[in-house]
Amino acid sequence: MFKKISIVGLPGLFKDLVVTLFLVFGFGFMFFYNLGGTSLIDFDEAWWAEVARNILVNRDPFVLTFNGGPIFFHPPFGYSLIALSQLIFGVGEFASRFPSALFGLGSVILTYLIGKNLFNRIVGISGSLMLVSSVWFILRARSGNLDAIFVFMFLLTIYLFIKTAKSRLYLYLSAMSFVLLFMTKTFIGVSVLAPIAVFLIVNLKKMKITLVSLALATSVTIYVLIPWYVSNRMLYGSIFLSNLFENAVKPGKQFIPNIFEIQRSTTMQYLHFGVREWYYPAIIALFGSWIFIKRFPNVLVLYAWAIPLLGAFIINSKTEIWHLIPIYPALGLMIGFFLSSSFEFLFSLINKLKLHKNLKNRILLSGKSLIILATLILCAKQIYEFKDGIGLFDHRVTGLAYTAKAARGLAGKLYLDNDNFLPSAVFYSQKKVYHLQGETSPKNTLMGMINGEKVTLLILTEKYRLEGEGVESDKYKVLSEHLGHVLISVN
Repeated sequence: MFKKISIVGLPGLFKDLVVTLFLVFGFGFMFFYNLGGTSLIDFDEAWWAEVARNILVNRDPFVLTFNGGPIFFHPPFGYSLIALSQLIFGVGEFASRFPSALFGLGSVILTYLIGKNLFNRIVGISGSLMLVSSVWFILRARSGNLDAIFVFMFLLTIYLFIKTAKSRLYLYLSAMSFVLLFMTKTFIGVSVLAPIAVFLIVNLKKMKITLVSLALATSVTIYVLIPWYVSNRMLYGSIFLSNLFENAVKPGKQFIPNIFEIQRSTTMQYLHFGVREWYYPAIIALFGSWIFIKRFPNVLVLYAWAIPLLGAFIINSKTEIWHLIPIYPALGLMIGFFLSSSFEFLFSLINKLKLHKNLKNRILLSGKSLIILATLILCAKQIYEFKDGIGLFDHRVTGLAYTAKAARGLAGKLYLDNDNFLPSAVFYSQKKVYHLQGETSPKNTLMGMINGEKVTLLILTEKYRLEGEGVESDKYKVLSEHLGHVLISVN
């Protein structure tokens, strides 16, 4: 088995506590500081925040709605966490982002624990430092999206299954974690079964698993998932499942990539931009770790984790940069594994020399310290470079958020004179919003609506649009104005 490299002089559980506290207090500010300092982004933050708010309004976590109609993008678990946060902290920016931040920091800790349990603490620390200094991971963890929640449940499912080697109870906990993973982003969560299957095969003799327990865990998973899917399928028909599949898998134009052109593919460029200076160490580790498979077969778990996901994203034309985030922890652990294994190999050669035992111990300690120091320096360098790009110090209220919020509780039908900002208008106004351009002519223009409507209504628009259409100022009343956006009342 892999030789354990540990922090000298500390009992096992205490070492884990020290590392966890270091990660929490050393990097927690990146997740939580000024989390509510800026308005929610129209897509997808305001969208998901409004879906979550409707869970509280409708008191129904299973039938998801937005702006008065059903929404099928993702299952309810992530939205329910946001709704719970809104219930505790109040509906707003901080509450809508808090679950992502909490689960993002949790993902860093789980990366460490997975690395420690698969290999050693050095691998776990290196992997967690890579993850916490990958710019797109931090960006999404500070955003009211579902990515950080998905990554956390992905990691938790793997970690709990690894712990099944200690107790069969972890098998059932892993199954429940998989249910919540599936209920976050559905079918893409199935990819977690690849590293789990490889770990089971590699460690079969140690696992506390029988066919009966495996069948029971599978049955529990299916029976928990079925009721929600069946009830929504009966309520909305086939469009429900088809929308879930398309939003989870993002089917696009498939192609067989030129193996010599993969490095220049959009997906690899996204990966490079997402992890920045960890990119080339990850590529080297991805190829270099192969030579250690015979000695340390658990590295196959990392290959089964990273390669299928990376391959799927490379051949999918709809891949976005944030889709690659679940691969980051695997690559971080791969870097740590390659550094640790390479040092182990060099130390085995040194160990054959007739050196004093104290000198060998110093070399061993120096090697371990050097690995941690190198990854920590690169981690700190990256964080320093992108600190201004993740909103740590931003305080910004958008014009639409400000004016839409002014419409709360006001009488009158609310129209939006723009097709692009519906989620923000709905979330901040907490009203049903109609597109002005969706009306029939001549009411699909500001001039036509203002001149043709005889009842009180509200319109969210921009000052230049009012001026551009030549609407007379005595035809409307400005209720709120900020950064060029205006809320007007028409009688």
